[in-house]
Amino acid sequence: MSDKEKRFADADTSSTEEKQSEMTENTEEASPSHAVGKHEYKAKRLKDKNSKKLEKKLKKQLKREKRSHTEEFDDEEMSPEDMEDRSDDMIPVRKKKSNTKRIIAVVLIVVLLFGVVFFAFNTDKFSIHNITNFFRYGVFNADSEEKFPLDIKGESISSGNFQRIGQDICYSSETKTKLLNNYGKTIFSVQHAFIDPVLTVCNKGALVYNLGGTGYQLISKEGEVFSAEMKDDILVADCSDSGVYAIVTESGGYLSKLYVYNEDNEQIFAYSFADYYVTSVSLNSSGSRAVVAGVSALNGINIASLYVLDFTKDTPLYFSELENNIIYKTSYVNDKYACAIGRSSSYSFNTNNGDLVAYDYAGRTLTAYDVNKDTGTYTLSLSNSGDGRNCDIVSFNSGGKEEKSFTVDDKIIDISTYKGRVALMSNEKVMLYAKDGNRISEKALASDPHSVVLYTGSDGYILCTGYMDAETI
Repeated sequence: MSDKEKRFADADTSSTEEKQSEMTENTEEASPSHAVGKHEYKAKRLKDKNSKKLEKKLKKQLKREKRSHTEEFDDEEMSPEDMEDRSDDMIPVRKKKSNTKRIIAVVLIVVLLFGVVFFAFNTDKFSIHNITNFFRYGVFNADSEEKFPLDIKGESISSGNFQRIGQDICYSSETKTKLLNNYGKTIFSVQHAFIDPVLTVCNKGALVYNLGGTGYQLISKEGEVFSAEMKDDILVADCSDSGVYAIVTESGGYLSKLYVYNEDNEQIFAYSFADYYVTSVSLNSSGSRAVVAGVSALNGINIASLYVLDFTKDTPLYFSELENNIIYKTSYVNDKYACAIGRSSSYSFNTNNGDLVAYDYAGRTLTAYDVNKDTGTYTLSLSNSGDGRNCDIVSFNSGGKEEKSFTVDDKIIDISTYKGRVALMSNEKVMLYAKDGNRISEKALASDPHSVVLYTGSDGYILCTGYMDAETI
């Protein structure tokens, strides 16, 4: 062996791996008789500048193959180098698991936010009352014969005698008064013998009186009944959430007389009207005041009047005369403000000081109206044509300021509002609008329509000839 080969052999045993690589490149004729084995010698011959990286990848591949055939892997027996390799192998798996967790978290947040928004806009649908009804009558009483739609052939029910108490519907026909939940299940049913029944409701229940007769009934939501007779024929009546109720009758010596009773049916107030026939009365929620409208004629001109009466005082808090008008309906919209809806104008007024805001119909015809005490608003349907079509739908806040208005081509015969929604009933369908005039949906009707009453933002009770129903519009 030459001196040059000896020097390379000595260097092979003492130099670094880098020098081994250089020796391999410069000594292609070197003998395989060194300390390395035959296979290692061949490997060295194949090495290039990246041999260290390839060798490391090969080791990792061998370890991965070994792990795939071995179910148990003891971390305690692994060398630090093996632990480092294993950690490197697990990085992609950890990243994949981390990404999966992030995706799941994002999906859950999106679903939660959607649920919160949906619930916020549909709280009425998820009230305890509706949920209870769903399980009691929708799930466990699905086969009951008493459910919507209800066949009411042979019964006569006017649109004014079809009103909501909470989320239930109350109606009075020529023979009885009934309260139904939104599944059509009877909550109470009370017979009467009134020739011309008129229904008025409050949160405590219903007051039904015989228009032009003397009899009336007070019915609680639990079905308890108090019946009585007035001395003179009844003109109008109203009941309050406090249990106080008012009845206006004709009266000898006067045109009208107001009687007010507490929840124990004891008279607590009376007031006589010498110059006006009373056309409407409305109590505030506490039953401490009343807004009364009357009418009289002077030289062939109708003159309407408005009174605000406090039951602790002998004289009216407020009185006003309104020429060339007849007031159909008075109603408190909240404890401070009331509205009066008339034939040619409507009014909003402050019941504390009498400040009055008038809205003139400008020749348009009133076709329907709705007062919503929950939102403190009222809404009118005013027709621009002689056949009742081309109606302006106008909404007012409690102070009489016009909030929203839009126009529909149909002839509107009834209207109902619930929060930000308006249901309009025409001769052939019921339509659901947002208050800005955006039509949301509509539903065709099977027979002549009479009344619609919303009980959620999208569900309503519908009264038609021969049937009534609770439907999603």
